Amino acid sequence: MILVTYFDPFGGDTVNVSQEVATRLPQRDYIVSAELKTSKRDVEQQIPELIAKVRPDAILGLGQAEGRVVPTLERVGINLIDSRIEDNRHEQYHDEMVVPDGPPAYFSTLPVRQIVETVHQHGLPIELSLSAGAFMCNQALYLMRHSARDIPAGFLHLPLLPSQAASRRHVASMGLTDQITVVSIVLDTIWLWLQRGASQ
Repeated sequence: MILVTYFDPFGGDTVNVSQEVATRLPQRDYIVSAELKTSKRDVEQQIPELIAKVRPDAILGLGQAEGRVVPTLERVGINLIDSRIEDNRHEQYHDEMVVPDGPPAYFSTLPVRQIVETVHQHGLPIELSLSAGAFMCNQALYLMRHSARDIPAGFLHLPLLPSQAASRRHVASMGLTDQITVVSIVLDTIWLWLQRGASQ
């Protein structure tokens, strides 16, 4: 089973691309989806609870990243929250650790190179990223790895939808259908990798 997490809208938006994509994914028996609230206090409670409840074989977090041109697969989550905006509890954090006394960072344990190559083989864009930021998406990635160190976990940032970018100036976007296809390929790749014993 793959646990797929996504976030609710934040920062004044009425939609979150991760929510729009996750709730429209083709049906798969091996996928369980769950919404995270865009708030530090909620995320740090929800992630351990979801892992304990679902007991997944792998975890893929989805999140929105304004300014990203294509979907970006994160390689590392850092032990830092330093947000430029308030979360949905109207709280803002600076220079705070995700987990006090936790390690400085966790690397994704998903087969990131294999995922990128497979998406490219389908003629769709995806890139690796070395920065998940320092807001809720980074917190989620760090907590996924910290809460269940033996479960492969990683995070995929998604660019804005055209409807979101329309109200901004010079911001990249990507259509919903293509983003759903990319995420579907990512999940299928992870599932096949798990079936082969996570050896590749």
